[in-house]
Amino acid sequence: MRTKLDAVSITAVLVTVGAFSATAPLTAFATGSALALALGRNALGLLTLGPVVALIRRREFRKVFRGERFLVRKEQRRGALLGALAGTALAAHFATFMSSTRMTSVAMATALVATQPVWQALISTLQGHRLPRATWAGLGISVAGAAIASGMDGRAGIEAVVGDALALAGAIALAGYTAISEQARPDVSTMVYSVLCSSVCTVELLILCLVTGTPLFAFNGGTWLALLGLLIFPQLLGLFSLNFVLGRAPATAVSILLLLEAPVAALIAWLWLGQLPAATAWPGLLMIMLGVTAVVVADARRADPVTDTDTTGEVRGLVAFPQHPLLALNHIPGDDIHAFLWREAYMGRFTVVEATIRKLENKAVRVHGAKSAEATHWIEVRAVVARIAADHALSARLWLTAARFHSSSARRDLPSTRTCLDHAYQEWYGVTGEDVIDELASALRTMCQQDPYYSTEMLAVLDGRLLHKTVHSHQE
Repeated sequence: MRTKLDAVSITAVLVTVGAFSATAPLTAFATGSALALALGRNALGLLTLGPVVALIRRREFRKVFRGERFLVRKEQRRGALLGALAGTALAAHFATFMSSTRMTSVAMATALVATQPVWQALISTLQGHRLPRATWAGLGISVAGAAIASGMDGRAGIEAVVGDALALAGAIALAGYTAISEQARPDVSTMVYSVLCSSVCTVELLILCLVTGTPLFAFNGGTWLALLGLLIFPQLLGLFSLNFVLGRAPATAVSILLLLEAPVAALIAWLWLGQLPAATAWPGLLMIMLGVTAVVVADARRADPVTDTDTTGEVRGLVAFPQHPLLALNHIPGDDIHAFLWREAYMGRFTVVEATIRKLENKAVRVHGAKSAEATHWIEVRAVVARIAADHALSARLWLTAARFHSSSARRDLPSTRTCLDHAYQEWYGVTGEDVIDELASALRTMCQQDPYYSTEMLAVLDGRLLHKTVHSHQE
């Protein structure tokens, strides 16, 4: 990934902003129900891309619903269940945000829904993360700006205030969707996850339309054109260009530039629909944008894995665990992600460590395959983290898994196999529990038999342990 925005990335961001900015004006222009438009937008998008994705990724669909993840740790149907929850949050976002554009101005609706990063930061506090002061400052500025702008909107009537509230609800729902997706995305590819969420979102919007008695697709010509625009611009062009630019440019820069959606949408609404917020509301809108920008920048600094490392790959100020040769074989380009993982693990932040490893592990599986050296690398990283967590049994099992990969007939990398067995043997010494000790001793002995000239001392210790077990069982 590039560390700076180039001309192509800037062009893609501008296309993304323009495509997303069309959502609120198109919804405000259409005469049909906002709920029906939300349903139509998602249904058409699903019908357009769903069959193609289902055909291309049919094997992954089966694995998701069977709970298969190709990884060491399996969690049954996790991706599908989280995808369903995310689809529910997405349905809530579309229902509230698109309805708000009919009750308040386009400028207010897009500015308030742009506060999503603020609510995302609050959700992270509920997950146990500590927010820096800059984030709280940005949050306060955004909330104050929303209060000022909405207060000015209140002069236009109760309907405008309700519209503002719906836009805020849409921002919160979008933050929920992002938080859930962050947990689910390591388990499912982008294409499959998009279809899962869109399917759930479409079904729930259909149910909502039926429950509320909303006419389905009772549109005139202008509304059908607006629906087609919603499909082409935000649903297809916007998402495609966004995914493209996120593969080339820093996410922080993209997030800040995407804040241009609010002023661009306001400009479109002014030129096309003649909508212009009251002059007294503009200071509040500006405060919202400034506050959200502060939150995005502060979050990027908090997430940046800045580490205090020396040239040996050790983390200073902690009980350092040096990067062994295996971890250096498939180093990830960019910042020292391993030092970041060790630091977080020593601080006891295993939730952050696990989430980071799973993202990188799944990316390696998707790009290189489940039985690739790149995927096995993250099994080795998990083993190091397990040692830091003092889970010697898990660490030994993970090292054995990596050793089996390196000793497979397709690869047959003896030095790497021996290194993994060394680590597994060291962890075995720290294991407690007779059954686990015997189980791992047997597994280690089996692996060592493939290379009997490697370590006679290790074989002698393992044979002694297994002999002790046999004698003890006969005595009983």
